[in-house]
Amino acid sequence: MQATIPSLPGAPSAAPFSPAPVIARRPVRSFPRITRRAVLVVAGTLVLSAAAWRGSHVLLFALAHESTDDAQVEGRVSPVLPRVNGYVAQVLVADNERVAAGQAVLVIDSAELDLKAANARAALASARAALEISEATLASVRATAHVAAANVGAVRVAQAKAASDLARDDQLVRTGIIAEQQGTDSRAAADAAAAQLEAVRLQAAAAAKQIDVAEAQVGAARAQVAERVADVDYAQLQRSYATVVAPIAGLVSHKNVELGQYVQAGQTLLSIAGDTDLWLVANYKETQVAQMHVGQAVEFTVDGYPGLQLHGRVDSIAGATGARFALLPPDNASGNFVKVTQRLPVKIAIDRAAAHAPVLRPGMSVDVAVRTKG
Repeated sequence: MQATIPSLPGAPSAAPFSPAPVIARRPVRSFPRITRRAVLVVAGTLVLSAAAWRGSHVLLFALAHESTDDAQVEGRVSPVLPRVNGYVAQVLVADNERVAAGQAVLVIDSAELDLKAANARAALASARAALEISEATLASVRATAHVAAANVGAVRVAQAKAASDLARDDQLVRTGIIAEQQGTDSRAAADAAAAQLEAVRLQAAAAAKQIDVAEAQVGAARAQVAERVADVDYAQLQRSYATVVAPIAGLVSHKNVELGQYVQAGQTLLSIAGDTDLWLVANYKETQVAQMHVGQAVEFTVDGYPGLQLHGRVDSIAGATGARFALLPPDNASGNFVKVTQRLPVKIAIDRAAAHAPVLRPGMSVDVAVRTKG
C-alpha cells in the first residue's frame, strides 16, 4: 500500500511517495577483549622467568667463585730522587710524560762537583809524583847497600892479609930476624884492618835496614796513589749523579720539582708509574681463602670499564693478614679481645691482553672473583 500526500489547491499533482528499500548488512565478527589482568599475568610470568634465570645464574656463579670488591690494580711506582745536593739546572720531563728506563729527567748544577773532581785529579798527580820519588830513593838505597856489601868483602880481604902479616912478623920478631918495632907496626895494621872491617859491616847492616825503610815508603806511596785513584773515581761518580735518570719505564707522576730549586740527596722529586708490569691485590676475608690456591682462574671488572670482563690467575697468597703490617697492629693479648674477621691479600697476575688494556693504572678499583670450584 502506498501512502499519498494531499495536494494543495492550485498545486500540481505529485507523484505517489514510496519509502527507501532496506539493504541487508553482513553480521560483524566480534573478537575477545584482552583484559588488563591477562596482560599483568603474562608480564609477571616473563619477569619471574627472567628473575629466576638470573637468580640461578648468580647462585651458580656464587657457589663456584669467591668474590670481593676490596681490590685494586697494583704496579711498580718508583721514586726518582737525587744522590747529590745542588740546584736544579734543567727539568727535562713534564707531568704524565712517558719515559724510558735510564732516560734523563733532570740535571743538577755540577759546578761544585767539577771542582771536587779536579781537586781529586790534582791530588792523584801529587801522589804519583811522591811514589816516583820513593821508588827512586829505594833504588838509591839498594845501590848503597850493594856498595857497602862490596866494601865488606874488600876490607875482609885486607884484614885477612893484615892478620897474616902480623902472625909472620911475630914469628920473625921472636927469632930476632926483624926488629920489634916492625912487629909492633904489623900489629897496629892488623888492628886497624879489623876495626875497618867491623865499621864496613855496620855500614852494610845500616844500608840493608834502609832498604826496608825505603820499601815501606814505596808501599805507603802506592797506597796513597790507590786512595787518590779511588777519590777521583768517587768524584767522577758524584759528578755523574748530577744527571738524574728514570729508574724504570713508565709515566711521570707526582712531579714536585722546578727549575732553580735546591734539592738534597734522597729527596723524592717525582715518581715513575710503570704501566706494563701490573697485577691485582685482592683483600679476601680469611673465611674465603680456604679453597684458594695458586693458578686458579680469576675474572675481574674494573670500575673504569663498566661491563668489560678481564681475566687473570692467582699468583700468590700473602704470608700474613694486612693488620699485621699496620702501624699499630692489634694485640689480642691485651685483654680487650673483639674478634674481627681479618683480610688476607691475594696477588693476582693479569693476563697479557688485560694488562695492555687502555688506561689501566695502579690504584684503580676492581671487583674480583676467583673460581674455586669446577
